Amino acid sequence: MGSLYTRTGDSGETWCFALGEGRKPVRVPKDHPLIEFLGTLDEANSLIGLARSFLSGEGLEGSVDSDLKWMQKLLFNIGFTFSSTEPRVGEEDLRKLESMADSYYGEPLRRFVLPAGSSKVAAIHAARAAVRRAERRLVTAMRSGVSVDPLILRIVNRASDALFAMAVALARAEGSLEEV
Repeated sequence: MGSLYTRTGDSGETWCFALGEGRKPVRVPKDHPLIEFLGTLDEANSLIGLARSFLSGEGLEGSVDSDLKWMQKLLFNIGFTFSSTEPRVGEEDLRKLESMADSYYGEPLRRFVLPAGSSKVAAIHAARAAVRRAERRLVTAMRSGVSVDPLILRIVNRASDALFAMAVALARAEGSLEEV
């Protein structure tokens, strides 16, 4: 790889494989709904990485760290699906997210919780909010005519559920679950 910068995006456009005929790349505005979705996925992935930096790697935190790392790869694969001719995600990913959410959530909450607590809990809530925004951006892309496998929308939705459940589990373990 040569230089970090290519200067090809200086005009406000970028290459996109998913929108070209036969997966040949086309130039699109950087604010195209699909590019907005992919950028938000990248932001969510970065926030998950931030959350991981606060975890000790032991006990419950070790389990959460491992699952967050898996989720980072999943989000990367979702993005890659839009530049590949083969899907990089499947039903097994959806099932794993649902299993994750169920295992971390435990006893149902009786009221809403404020996204607060320790740095690790707050960071996971921030990642969850970014994943929710990615979901909204994906819906916008779909409504603008971008062809999207409905499974991807379901996976993104479950990813935010799993993140919420992880935040709740960590907050409960710390004794800092704040209900309103």
